[in-house]
Amino acid sequence: MSDSSHPQPGIRAAIAAVFRQNRVPCVLLNVVVVVLVASYYLCPQVAGVWQAVGTFKTRWSYLFSCISTIFSAALLPSAVQWLMGTRPAGGGLKRLACRAVFWGYRGMEIDLFYHFQAWLFGQGNDLGTLATKVVMDQFVYSTLWAVPSYVIALRWIDLGFSWPRTLASLDRRFWTHTCPTVLFTNWLIWIPTVALVYSLPAPLQFPLFSVVMCFFILIVTLLAKAHHETE
Repeated sequence: MSDSSHPQPGIRAAIAAVFRQNRVPCVLLNVVVVVLVASYYLCPQVAGVWQAVGTFKTRWSYLFSCISTIFSAALLPSAVQWLMGTRPAGGGLKRLACRAVFWGYRGMEIDLFYHFQAWLFGQGNDLGTLATKVVMDQFVYSTLWAVPSYVIALRWIDLGFSWPRTLASLDRRFWTHTCPTVLFTNWLIWIPTVALVYSLPAPLQFPLFSVVMCFFILIVTLLAKAHHETE
């Protein structure tokens, strides 16, 4: 039962707070992505490095997507939290293992989704193709599956790996407040980013996603630390 003396913020207030907190990191992150994409198209020396990465990705396929996502979304944030002294106490190895399994699978799923988009809409980088892929990515895949499943998986981990407690927590507020707020954060950061990801040739799309994920996780971890210190 909620405490009426401490009312929960409405969805608009929560989204506004998310926007205020993330607008600068979002801009900085996308500046990094623009520089990376521009380096491929404008700098032949760097383009050679990108092509080597693309060849490596093609050779190792889903193993690359699995391991790179485990590193960027599970191992990296855990290491940063440990260095900053903000890693949650208790069950650290089990939490890390569960996150690694989840993100390893999710990395392969995203890689498969990129292949599906290329098969369905082609590999062009014209405005129409990019817009179609971004809409499918952010407003279909992310909205209906990626974000809800991500939030539920993290909630399950945070609730001590208990499915009964997790299912009980998926109340009306979860679907009308928590998920929409996370989804808005996802759109704020990833809509411009995935447009740039899809502008690259298919073998380079997931490697760029992996690099962006590293920066994204670092930003989220540092923001969480700053928020904790101001409480």
